[in-house]
Amino acid sequence: MPIEGYLEGRKISAVAGRLRSGCVAVLPTDTIYGFHCAYSNLPSIDRIRGLKGRSKGSGFILLASSLAMVDSLVGRWPAGVRDILDTLWPAPLTVIIPASKSIPAALRPKGAVAVRIPAMESLTTLIDKTGEPLVSTSVNLSGRQPLNRIDDIRFEFPGLDVYISRRGTGGLIPSTLLDLSGSEPRIVRPGRIARKAAVAFGID
Repeated sequence: MPIEGYLEGRKISAVAGRLRSGCVAVLPTDTIYGFHCAYSNLPSIDRIRGLKGRSKGSGFILLASSLAMVDSLVGRWPAGVRDILDTLWPAPLTVIIPASKSIPAALRPKGAVAVRIPAMESLTTLIDKTGEPLVSTSVNLSGRQPLNRIDDIRFEFPGLDVYISRRGTGGLIPSTLLDLSGSEPRIVRPGRIARKAAVAFGID
């Protein structure tokens, strides 16, 4: 039976156990609903790619619970970037940075990885209990709008292992996406906190 309800209490441990066993979970984040799996589980990553109809050349976001966890994903920190992110995270801010070669190749296209520390305590607790970063990507078929109601998600993507609902409203705007892998910072997707990120990184 799938796990349903809200991400709280004992349910966090139950969902973490499913993720460790290789399951795919629909979870709310600090931005929009996403498909999630443990980042070391390649069959689960392939399953998510199939659900979305996404090509193998495209990457996914990794959600971490702390800067220390992000350190394990980074090949090298551009000068000053870690200190700036320490003032911004947790937040709906995803950054593209040079990737560690220990990351599965499917998650580091062109040698870079997209990573975020979400501003949602229950989600970072889940990541800690899972024991590794989570792959995260919007709940939709590639090229279509993300789904933002759990009933629509169950209907469109039946047979998944976990369907966790969001409390309250929200979840319509994706994270700001900031590319820090090149010579100059560049905002790829404005998202929720584009202005704050631009100021922090000196982007005109």
